[in-house]
Amino acid sequence: MKVLISRKDLRDTASGVPKKVLQELQFFNGLGYESFAIAETMNVPMVQEFKGIPVKTFRWPVSGYFRRKFYQMQVDRWIKKHAPKLVIGHGDILNQDVLYIHNCVHLANELIEGKPLPKDHEVGQIHEAILTKGKFKLLVCNSKMMKNDLEKRFNLDPSKVVVIYPEVNLKKFKVDDSAAIQREWRTKLGIPLDAFVIGLVTSGNFKKRNLGMLIEAFKEVQKKHPDAWLFVAGGNIDQKYKDMISERVTFAPTLIDVKNYYYLLDAFCLPAHIEEFGRSVLEAMYCGKPVVTTKTVGASEILEGRARELILDSITKSDLVAKLEKLFESDFYLEVMKANIITSQKLSADNQNKQLAEVLKAHKIL
Repeated sequence: MKVLISRKDLRDTASGVPKKVLQELQFFNGLGYESFAIAETMNVPMVQEFKGIPVKTFRWPVSGYFRRKFYQMQVDRWIKKHAPKLVIGHGDILNQDVLYIHNCVHLANELIEGKPLPKDHEVGQIHEAILTKGKFKLLVCNSKMMKNDLEKRFNLDPSKVVVIYPEVNLKKFKVDDSAAIQREWRTKLGIPLDAFVIGLVTSGNFKKRNLGMLIEAFKEVQKKHPDAWLFVAGGNIDQKYKDMISERVTFAPTLIDVKNYYYLLDAFCLPAHIEEFGRSVLEAMYCGKPVVTTKTVGASEILEGRARELILDSITKSDLVAKLEKLFESDFYLEVMKANIITSQKLSADNQNKQLAEVLKAHKIL
């Protein structure tokens, strides 16, 4: 039996969605299915490593809405020809059995820009078509925040919408000597070994992740804690952010083996205006880092115990400064560090795949 998983871009794992697709390929292969991955841009060896059978579509040469429609048409043709038992879509196709939406583009625009999403927004048009005209048996959301927004905004049947949090690959992020990795990577990047490093590691889109406020808050924290150091990693970091701070800071590009960045940190901070989940939060937790974040980051829902004290009450510089300063309380730091490791282990790939299988069976999809 065949399973088809669609994601238009499978070039690398710099963002969270390709990681999810690879986990699904491996999971369904383990259940005895032929697991096909279809995309217009694809790292074929990467897909094959995770037991996936690659299907590469033709990429329309001009970007825009029609490119997305053209991709949908090619996927539909493949489905009609090969008749897979199960079709999983990750926000790029109109018809599927299981639909994942990874971005609340309407809510994000309202929170970041303070106004409704423009009607001609490319991704917004696709999402509206999928959620109002498309066919799906089940919508999987990355967080309760996402579920609540999409149900209300598109008048969805709540019985067809579930929350399954993204997973962390324990094998990928587990190391034998985290202290050695920290020393190695701090030395590589010119970060003092005795610095207290607060970091933001993400794929990009630093306006959404609120890097400007993080920099301003860090400068305040640094006045009381001169050993503090800021680490920022991601793609296409605007020069305006680099111009905001010149001392005790490191800007770095994205890194495929991202665990090395997490282990060089002492704490992780994602003060985003919105993050539909924020897989980086979960990964940092597993690597033993306290996490400072906001209520509108979906991953804040998984924080337990005193770790919840690091969720901002409001997205303001003063509140962020207060949360960052709590990190310097040693007893609190250690308690949260241990709690985050335990919490993150509950969201292992095995556990989340098991939850997906149970949901699919409950909805009579598998």
